[in-house]
Amino acid sequence: MRARLFDIGVTACVLALLYLERDLARPPAVAAILAAMALALLFRRAYPVPVAVVVCGLALAQLAVRPAVRMVDIAALIAMYSVVKYQPRLFWGVVAGAGAGVGVVLAAATERRNGGNFWTVFAVLGAITVAAWVTAFSVRTRRLYVASLEERTATLERERDHLARLTAADERAAIARELHDVVAHSLSVMIVQADGAAYTLDPAATQARQALDTIAATGRDALTDMRRVLSVLRGPSADDRRRVGLADVAELAAASGLPLRVLGAAGPLGAAEELTAYRIVQESMTNTLRHAGAGATLTVRLERAGGRLTITATDDGRGPAPAGEPGHGLVGMRERVAMHGGTFAAGPLDEGGWQVRASIPVSG
Repeated sequence: MRARLFDIGVTACVLALLYLERDLARPPAVAAILAAMALALLFRRAYPVPVAVVVCGLALAQLAVRPAVRMVDIAALIAMYSVVKYQPRLFWGVVAGAGAGVGVVLAAATERRNGGNFWTVFAVLGAITVAAWVTAFSVRTRRLYVASLEERTATLERERDHLARLTAADERAAIARELHDVVAHSLSVMIVQADGAAYTLDPAATQARQALDTIAATGRDALTDMRRVLSVLRGPSADDRRRVGLADVAELAAASGLPLRVLGAAGPLGAAEELTAYRIVQESMTNTLRHAGAGATLTVRLERAGGRLTITATDDGRGPAPAGEPGHGLVGMRERVAMHGGTFAAGPLDEGGWQVRASIPVSG
């Protein structure tokens, strides 16, 4: 809203210059052309290049109708400034600057015909044009720098949140395992004691035997229910491991918010092979979230042929590649692949993005 009000103010100031012009009534088309040049500046922020073309075309038309340099011609400088600042490609800013230079030459030639000094007008208007272009370029550079800082901040915040979720998940898993071990041991002891007491009772003590049988049955039910409930929180453990595999990749991507495409199929795999494939995709997702930048998409291609499974994970991000020594993720993937006697490679692509490629032998 503030930007829109600012553009309206700029347009109003340029229109106000019409009152300072002389001989606008002869011919009246000159006033209409100059007013159209000023009104076109209302759209300079959203459509900088079209606005610059319109303003420069109207300025040439104004010179053709009545050759004279007008104060409203400052609209051409404002249009050039807008192209340099707001157009994504700097190429158009250079073109706008060259067009403004041609306009300076035409303005100086026009003033010479009207009795003015060509070089004086050329030097003054040229200096103003160069100063406006350099100012616009400086503002553009700072705006892009601030935008890059904001993007890096957002990336760091996403990474922090992701790591916080992983840490919380690890803590919940550790608590669940400890709780399961303690409670399961206590319930098991209770069940064994109840069964042992039932066998030592006198056969005539039917009520006591029935009570002990009820205690043992209730303990077994409680132990089953506890394992079922705690399976939501607990992670893989030595005594009750939940097998993770490629089927869990979609759920992991949905939880992290990363756009993911999986192409191909791995086919039936052994437990160790399935876990290795899952960890490779998981670490590739983590690398994409950390380094690929906002809006990146990860494509995972699974190819099984000749007794080998090839996993290719490619992101289309433009973020910086991991620098220096390889991180724990890459080292972990390489170790997992080497354990199966496979091959592993990772690195940036020429067209941008990062690719992880692993090939492991699999059982039939």
